[in-house]
Amino acid sequence: MDQKGFIRADVREKVTGEARYGDDLVFSRMLYARAVHCPHPRARILKIDGKKAMEIPGVVGIYTAGDVPGLNQGPQDKPMLASEIANSAGDGVAVVAAETQEAADRGAALVEVAYEPLPAVLDPEEALASRPPVVLYQEDGLTDNVACRHRVVKGDVEKGFREAEVILERTYRTQRIQHSAIEADTAVAVPEKDGITVYCPCKFPYHIKARVAQGCGLAQNQVRIVQPAIGGSFGGKDIDIVVIAVRAATVALRTGRPCKMTWSREECMQEGSKRHPFRLTYRVGAMRDGRITAIKIDGVADAGAYRSRSLATIWRAAVEAAGPYEIPNVETDIRAAFTNNVYSDAVRGFGSPQVDFASESLIDELARELNMDPLALRRRNIVHEGSVNATGQVLTGVSIDRCLDRLEELFPLGEPSVTPEGKLRARGIACLHRGESYGAAARDADVAGTDVRAFADGSVGIYTSISEVGQGTHTAMAKICADVLGLPLEQVRVCPVDTAFVPDSGATAGSRGTISGGNAVRIAAESLRDILRGAAEGEEDVIFQDGWLCRKDGRRLMTFREAVQICQSRGVRTDAAGQWVAPRTGWDFEKHQGKTYYSFSYGAAGAEVEIDPVTGKVEVLDLLCLHDIGKIVNYPEACGQIAGGVAMALGYTLTEELESRDGVLKNKNFDTYLLPTAMDIHRLRAIPLEETAAENPLGVHGVGEASTALVAPAVANAIARASGARLRTLPFSLERVRSALEKEER
Repeated sequence: MDQKGFIRADVREKVTGEARYGDDLVFSRMLYARAVHCPHPRARILKIDGKKAMEIPGVVGIYTAGDVPGLNQGPQDKPMLASEIANSAGDGVAVVAAETQEAADRGAALVEVAYEPLPAVLDPEEALASRPPVVLYQEDGLTDNVACRHRVVKGDVEKGFREAEVILERTYRTQRIQHSAIEADTAVAVPEKDGITVYCPCKFPYHIKARVAQGCGLAQNQVRIVQPAIGGSFGGKDIDIVVIAVRAATVALRTGRPCKMTWSREECMQEGSKRHPFRLTYRVGAMRDGRITAIKIDGVADAGAYRSRSLATIWRAAVEAAGPYEIPNVETDIRAAFTNNVYSDAVRGFGSPQVDFASESLIDELARELNMDPLALRRRNIVHEGSVNATGQVLTGVSIDRCLDRLEELFPLGEPSVTPEGKLRARGIACLHRGESYGAAARDADVAGTDVRAFADGSVGIYTSISEVGQGTHTAMAKICADVLGLPLEQVRVCPVDTAFVPDSGATAGSRGTISGGNAVRIAAESLRDILRGAAEGEEDVIFQDGWLCRKDGRRLMTFREAVQICQSRGVRTDAAGQWVAPRTGWDFEKHQGKTYYSFSYGAAGAEVEIDPVTGKVEVLDLLCLHDIGKIVNYPEACGQIAGGVAMALGYTLTEELESRDGVLKNKNFDTYLLPTAMDIHRLRAIPLEETAAENPLGVHGVGEASTALVAPAVANAIARASGARLRTLPFSLERVRSALEKEER
């Protein structure tokens, strides 16, 4: 395994401050916009009066839902601007445009809106029990508050419980959290002669293109999306960007002037999408020797006021909820409820962190009940090559056993201890399997298109809409292309993402960037290589290495640059398109079984904690995170991806929580929303493994999302081993830990 890696293509601009982000962009005659937000969790909009706002020098206009040129709200979608009813506190009801941001802010503060507050339902379980729907989608014939529901059924779960010698039932809860990208969401809309160009950070440019076209009443060929540098995504930069882009585009099309809308941090917190909170009740049956006979899972998630990505998020959660175990009898039922809370959407992990926290906590609780070693119980039940998982899928490329081998070698559990100062110490473990890419929940096939073009000077450009959100995929794609063409890495460049020039490569989601985008680059580069071989007429078995076309024996024939020039002089195009289509998956919604993902990634983690019993403070002293990612393209970047996911998960585990009062979020900024810093991370060992090549031509697994899922259960299990106190609600705040310790002492 080559652990040296190579330098990222975008590193210089980012560390020197030269990179230009969305909010850095300025255009001639540009206007600035600020939204007016509803303060109630549900309210009827009676009147919007902008007279005082229009008196502010520099304010040029106030725009409401009726000014949106195209579709303001799709079925069960978040509206660009609320029209008659605002279904969540923070919903935008109007936009003020002005010559300066200061004038726009002052104007927005002076817009007077008359509301009629309406009854709101804020608890998802209450929402599921209530009629009529709290969020009125009468056009869809919605008769209840179920945003979506997914089930998994395998075997006969009641028979499995009758066979069991031990039965446990436990309930776990996870919280609502923020993506917390340092770059606030932003978009700049520039009107063109026959359409509009939008500059915005996003993870799925062609989705933004389609939705902006809808919102503006334009054809998609009239909308161009250009990506500046992106300051973090973590699952965001999607639906929120659509809303911002259409609001800015509304102003731009109405005024004929460019318009920028950048959310303040308070707006990101107030209106932006969040991770789904879950309540998960697990019932598990097992034999005394540790063999699990049955598991039944009932879950409720809070979708908030709009469905957004809940359909896919809840589906993934349902199919992964039983964990990486071969259990003969499984029944999972997870529903997402519409409420009048801020809406939930994709956040890094996409449903996995919630169910992994629950399932891996449950395994440790079962181990304690059976008086078994937690690692031994996992080994007794984990999936192996050819195992049939909860959804009835026969698994191949399974490596979780080797991940556990490495975990046992590098992170022995040992025994709990007490420091001289009276602090409690212990270690905990967790493991996972995670489906890769879109999976069977997606309506369309997982397809990525990429173009590769060689220029007369021998340089090569890659054209892709895979977004570089900080994960290093563009550098990996350049390396893949360079390796195929036998070129030094500096000779290959991934060109800026601009939908006027790049093909649709799908979303940078599902940890699919290097898998789907990288394989598409490989196919395109191989096609280009075949074209350039034509420059060496009469030669067979031409190979590309070190910038040369060579015979098989290594004798040089011509430089890569000369080959390009020869082909072009003959009228041969020196570009090629590559398209990679992931293997098909499928799901039977009647039998609740199917092939959910074409491949799975596997991992294991250990956490060592120290607990102060006086304050309840939990320090994570050591984190070891092992992930099998098949073929490693860039070792340091793989380590960085794991470390980044772990850091995000540490906040999810210990400190991050969006709290609300009467449906209004109390956290307005990062001063009351506690993100982890470098001071909270003591020892982090991020170790990518090359155990089993993935089932794609490059053999690569994704790791960006899987790395977020293991920290919470490993820490929970360590706390329980150290203190005997089992925490089943995230995050593990000082108050929750202290309360659990006091309960254990009694």
